[in-house]
Amino acid sequence: MLFISSTSFAGGETIKSPILDRVKVLHKVPENLGGLSMQQLHAERETRQRDLDVIRQASDEPEVAKQRLLETIMAHDDVRLKIAQVIPVMIEDYKIEGKFRDSLMGYSNTFNVDMREARKDVHSIGDYKSYDFRFSAVYMSMMFKFNENPEFHKRLVSDMQDSDTAIGGYRKELDESYAMVEHDKYLIQNIYSVNELEQSIAAIDEEISKRKQAEL
Repeated sequence: MLFISSTSFAGGETIKSPILDRVKVLHKVPENLGGLSMQQLHAERETRQRDLDVIRQASDEPEVAKQRLLETIMAHDDVRLKIAQVIPVMIEDYKIEGKFRDSLMGYSNTFNVDMREARKDVHSIGDYKSYDFRFSAVYMSMMFKFNENPEFHKRLVSDMQDSDTAIGGYRKELDESYAMVEHDKYLIQNIYSVNELEQSIAAIDEEISKRKQAEL
């Protein structure tokens, strides 16, 4: 999740979690396999096998790739957790008092204590998905709280555009860190591509085998 990004504010607090989301299917099983000639089937198989060999040669083993991506994601998480330190600065700069101040400090403590504790259980991509779901729930709750104070929200959105402010500097660092995540997402895409190509080849092989059996 890109924390406090332009998309999360400008579009009405829309949350996306693109880090682990599947981007797109690149290698589909050929449609109408039954309508292809044997020559066409072999050509389709050869193309997919060639693509598979290229991707495998250029990629790490799946578990290695997942670990590399996890390291990049966790480095990004280090940055987004800095919101725990940014909130108290905003409270002071904006002169927030009373119950609203208490609520914001509650979120700061949740990120700094509870989420850091939950993060200790993240050892794999699968673990991260559960952790990110919890993080997102806290984030959404905080966004709704921000909207309860129109003046605060208005200044917050303005300050996000200024990297010299606490929240603006935080957002700038976060965007830079997330760019690294986007760069490394190809690691996961390659894993999906390998699976897709293997499934396509298996489907073609099954069709070829059925036809050979029918000829006997």
